Amino acid sequence: MVVRVIRRNAGDWVADEACTRGRQMPTLASALVVQARQRTGLTQAELAERVGTSRTAISAIEHGRRDPGLEHLQAILRAAGLDLLTQLVAHDDHDEVLEALGAGPDAEPCQAPDRAMGECGDELREAMAHARPLVER
Repeated sequence: MVVRVIRRNAGDWVADEACTRGRQMPTLASALVVQARQRTGLTQAELAERVGTSRTAISAIEHGRRDPGLEHLQAILRAAGLDLLTQLVAHDDHDEVLEALGAGPDAEPCQAPDRAMGECGDELREAMAHARPLVER
């Protein structure tokens, strides 16, 4: 089981496979509701029907215009077939330190694969420059 830490800036949590193309969520509740819909493939209307509310209410939560409160948020996630597990842990100031240094919390994870691919390509080109040409026997 993978447990993800949800930080103040939850945009990468919602669409972490698309780092820079990820949608920045205005609130933690909006990120969780969008994540629930993405995981289950539900539309706003389908989720709203399961919850017993309107599609516009779900949209307002997803866009940060309405705060559902913890109990209503849990009901929305349950309607999507998911549970919200909460736990109190010591504060991690990682994001605040990055912000103070002028780096966003998402910068490194998104840039690391590109940098690694570039380095791999450089190493391959260097090795090929010194390799003997292939000769047919």
